Amino acid sequence: MAKHKTIEDNMKEVLGGELLKNALDFVVYMKENGMTVSGNRFYYKGELTCIPIWKKDVNNPDGEWILCHCPINEHKGFPLDESVKEYVQASVSKCRNCGCDHEERGATKMIFGKEFDNLCSSEIAFINPDAAAVEKIKILMELWKYKLDNIISDSKTF
Repeated sequence: MAKHKTIEDNMKEVLGGELLKNALDFVVYMKENGMTVSGNRFYYKGELTCIPIWKKDVNNPDGEWILCHCPINEHKGFPLDESVKEYVQASVSKCRNCGCDHEERGATKMIFGKEFDNLCSSEIAFINPDAAAVEKIKILMELWKYKLDNIISDSKTF
């Protein structure tokens, strides 16, 4: 019987060097903080927290690692450093007319207090985050956990 591949196994097949180190650090962090993984998606209390994507192709022969579907707004009980907000805003993903039929494709949204137009259905894409960026993304995951732990009645506020 073939052994089931873990997310770490799959990343090791595609990524190398610092990309792999940062991706694996993030996976360890997520698991140690109560996130569960299903395929290539992380969940907390049954709610999607983020989607890591990794690939290698002719445009990315050394691999590429992307994190998307992360929190885009604050919660008054969880203060965020301005550098985290600025990093998120700098990582906005505009709609590229990829052909998806997601209902939120091309939307206008507020992202940490700043309005952005024509967004992808996954508003944020952290592409090849370095170690410092991973630390900021971990803070976003703490925000996500805080929201899920403290906001029970209206999950649409995420």
